[in-house]
Amino acid sequence: MPNYTYPGIDPLDAAVKNKLGITAHEDFEVLSAALIAARIAEIIEGEGPVGTFDAGHLKAIHHHLFQDVFEWAGHTRDEPVTLSDGTVATEPLLRKMDGNPFMQGKLIAPALRRVAAKLRKSNCLRGRSRAAFATSAADIMVEINGIHPFREGNGRTQRAFLRELAKQAGLEVDFSVVTRERMVLASVAGNDHRDPAMMRRMFVEITDPARVAALAKALDGLDRLNYPWNDHYVATAQPGHKVEVTLAGIAGEQFMARTTSEILIGQVSDLPQPRPTRGETFTFKPSTWA
Repeated sequence: MPNYTYPGIDPLDAAVKNKLGITAHEDFEVLSAALIAARIAEIIEGEGPVGTFDAGHLKAIHHHLFQDVFEWAGHTRDEPVTLSDGTVATEPLLRKMDGNPFMQGKLIAPALRRVAAKLRKSNCLRGRSRAAFATSAADIMVEINGIHPFREGNGRTQRAFLRELAKQAGLEVDFSVVTRERMVLASVAGNDHRDPAMMRRMFVEITDPARVAALAKALDGLDRLNYPWNDHYVATAQPGHKVEVTLAGIAGEQFMARTTSEILIGQVSDLPQPRPTRGETFTFKPSTWA
């Protein structure tokens, strides 16, 4: 079956067919990034498509983001699209890196309709507390992620969709403080293990201005140290959840510490007395973020 990739190139190295005519995946990712980033900024600034948070709205967001790079922008992977080279782009059966399939193409449309129905029934999550919104929005993210409706660009489209959903509910969600590793782990847990807890925790944090600010400060510090923070799970400490950590450093009113699997950001006011020194392991119970 014809698909989106260029013929005669190793599928692991090939870019999907694109308007830029770039065949190498890494080159395409670099050269298309600025174009896509500009479209993301337009949506954030309110210049993107307006919709009712249904399948049409999701597809319109995908089209807006990728209109400069893909002829098939705005089409789900089950929809055949005739490209300018005469080939037909369609891939209803798409496999993950581990070989397991994503949702079958014929199931995409009804699955998206179910998501839209849930949002319509909930009045698009309007009028909810920040915590209640975060939980429901995380579940929506997991569900759309599991559908994986597009051949490429699912993550950026989902994030734009959820940002718009938060905006119309009078809230803000900031994905800029989510590391790549954290998003991958939350997505795998939600879809492969049917456990939304990690995604819900993430949304609780990225809808909370105080915790967003703490994460942004921490990532900026790691960036200045040329530390590859995107490859690590970085989170703020969960209020009320006692945890054992090893202190990495203190900066102003917050500190950074490690667990066996996370880099945690905490508040200095929560440190035990006498205050631990760098490299010391201790247990603390985080308080609510100010």
